[in-house]
Parts: sequence; structure tokens; C-alpha cells
Amino acid sequence: MEKNQSSRTDVVTPLHPVRPAGPAAAPAAVARRGVSYPRPIVSRRSMLREDRHPNSLTAPPVHRGSMPARPWRGFWNGVGTATLMRLTGRSKEVASHAEQPQQPWQAAAKQRRAVFLALTVASSALATTLFAGVQPNYDSAWLEYGQLALFAMLSTWVVTGFLTAMMGFWVMLRGDTQSLSARSVDGKELSTDARTAIIMPICNEDVATVFAGLRATCESVAATGKGKTFDVFVLSDSYDPEIAAAERAAWEELRSALASSPKQPQVEVYYRLRARRTHRKAGNVADFCRRWGKDYKYMVVLDADSVMSGECIVSMAKLMEANPQAGIIQTATQAIGHVTLHARAQQFASRVTGRLFTLGMQYWQLGESHYWGHNAIIRVKPFMEHCALAPIKGTGGMSGGIMSHDFVEAALMRRAGYHVWLCADL
Repeated sequence: MEKNQSSRTDVVTPLHPVRPAGPAAAPAAVARRGVSYPRPIVSRRSMLREDRHPNSLTAPPVHRGSMPARPWRGFWNGVGTATLMRLTGRSKEVASHAEQPQQPWQAAAKQRRAVFLALTVASSALATTLFAGVQPNYDSAWLEYGQLALFAMLSTWVVTGFLTAMMGFWVMLRGDTQSLSARSVDGKELSTDARTAIIMPICNEDVATVFAGLRATCESVAATGKGKTFDVFVLSDSYDPEIAAAERAAWEELRSALASSPKQPQVEVYYRLRARRTHRKAGNVADFCRRWGKDYKYMVVLDADSVMSGECIVSMAKLMEANPQAGIIQTATQAIGHVTLHARAQQFASRVTGRLFTLGMQYWQLGESHYWGHNAIIRVKPFMEHCALAPIKGTGGMSGGIMSHDFVEAALMRRAGYHVWLCADL
């Protein structure tokens, strides 16, 4: 590990760069926002190499791995194939290698979901029956039955949210022994082998906001004393040349700021500008996995506006180490810093009721939860093996690349035999 780290340092801009004399002018796109950054630091390496390989001075050496995307069969094709395999007995032969015996939380999850479904159906049926009793007489039976059907669907949606919140209230009062909790790893040391990449995919974002939040995250991780276990990657898909130049300058400034605190080990911060932008954010993350995924055991995925504490990130890595079958652990996010009336109302509602709903979802989902695409930690190896997304064949709006990739990736991770947890106390 030490040898690998020293080899990385050989190809990255030094942590203590020497600034050119004279004032530095910011790019026009950033200057309009009233923010100034220094010019990108001129490297002592060959400028010809920099022109040919623009990431050669800002990122570690590529350790390429495979992340094949399996084509989708289609709905009816998949149903037919599964039926034939079950009839011929081949389904057991091709069972996933990661399949494990049923764990206690899985039995508890089945019971909880059965109760949840029964209460939802009973409450919706009662509400629909009461509504039918107060309906006026219509001349058209189709209109009457159509209105009842719409009311039944809408009341089911409302009842689902109500029961989820009630389950969360129950957990707040009584606790939950089956759920994943950060308290289970309090006091445990994080292994030095738990190499973790903190990745932040961005695309034409506000540079000042992005790097201010990233600096707070990096400094918080360094304050835990575990900085050498983590590397940070800014994965840019920006296609505006001025914004890309501002990102490079802000990256240099961030590295300089972190290097000015030698009292504690700092995280390495890398910057990669993708020249071939395909498949949006999912493609950006997949490109990172193919280039450097083999160097890391876990990766923490951030949004451009994400800010996470070092304690939270270290706890996530500890939970991964303590639960080898966990493929994804999702944190409970909180909105901060909103300014408009609507956004402030959402932020207030999230603070008041968000924890109830999060605990409720955790209660009945357990290890088969959701992944929201950010503020989560992922086990890299199974992600690369099972979660590559192939485009959907066909034409029209339902074809092409998958936009809501996070839910699909969680389903693929679960199908591979790994657990997907929502941890409410992170």
C-alpha cells in the first residue's frame, strides 16, 4: 500500500505548488459571479504530455478494470426465460454465487411487510366504502365507479405514507433490533485496508459552492485522523471551457489549502475532466470504476451540493467492514441552506417529519432498501460486476439510457445477493 501511494505521488501535481508572481485573473464565467481563483499552476512536466493527456497531472495512474453492461432481455423475454428455467430445473444451477442462507432480518421483513400490506388494504377499503356511502346518485355508472377507483388509489397512497410515519414513530419509541445502526460500530477501529474513494460527479456546477462544500468534507475527514484511508475524486463532465478552467484552478487552491495543515494526515484530492461524456452521471461513475475502481474497496458517492462529516464517512466504512454482505449503505440526507420560500418550506418539513419517514422506511425495508444516488457508500467490486447499466433497446421515451439509475443499481445489487441498507442514524 505504501508503495502504491508513493507511485501515485509521482504523477500528480505536488501538494505544495509554487504560484506564479503577479495577480491571477479568474475565468469570465466565474468572474461574473464575483468569485476569484488563481490561475492553474504551470507544471514542470512536459506541456506536450499535458496537451495529449489532460488528466495525467491531476489523477493517479489508471488501473483499468472491467465493468461489462449486460443487455436487457425485455419484460416478456425475461418472463419466458425465467419460466422455462424453472420448468427445466436450471434456475438452481445458475443461482448467484453471492446467495446466502436466510438471515433473521429477512424473516422479520416478510412479517412486517405482510402486516403493512394488510393494514394498507384494510384502511383503503374502509375509506373507499365510507366514500361510496356519501356519493350522490349519478346517471352514469361508469362515472360513479371511475370516481371510486380513483379515490381508492389516492387513499391507498395517503394510507401508505401514514403507516410509514407510524412505523417510524414506533421505532423512535421502542427501537429496532433488526435494523443497521451506526452505534454498532462505535469504538471500533477502521482497518487500513478499507481503502475508500470519495467521488463527486459534477457537470457545469457553480464552482465556488462545489469546492467550498468539498473542502469542508475533506477537512472533516482529515480531522478524524483517517485521512490516508480516503482519496477524493472530483469527476467533471463540464463542457464549458471557462467552467472547466475554473474547476481546475479551484482544485489547485483546495490542494494548497489542505497542504497548509501538516499537523494531521490529509486526504488526496484528484480531478478528472472527462472528454467523452456518455450516459450522464451513471456513465461518469462507471468511468471512474473502470479506471480506478480496482484500487478501492468502497466508494462514497456525493452530489455536487453534498457536505458530509468525517465521522459519518468513517462510520459508513466501518459498517461496510462489519457487514461483508452489505452492498450499499444509504444515509438519511438533510436539506440545508435553502433560500426561496418553497425550498425553505421543504427544508422545514424535512426537519420535522423526515426522521419519522426515514425510520418507517427502514422498518419495513431493512436490507432491501433504496439507493438515492448520493450520500451513500458502495462496495466497489460487486458494483462493477453486477451494476453496469446497458441502454434500453427500442425507440421513443422509454428507450436509451436509464435516467433513474440509482433505483436500478440497488435492484441489481440486491439481485446479486448483497444487501442494501438505509441507515437512519448516519
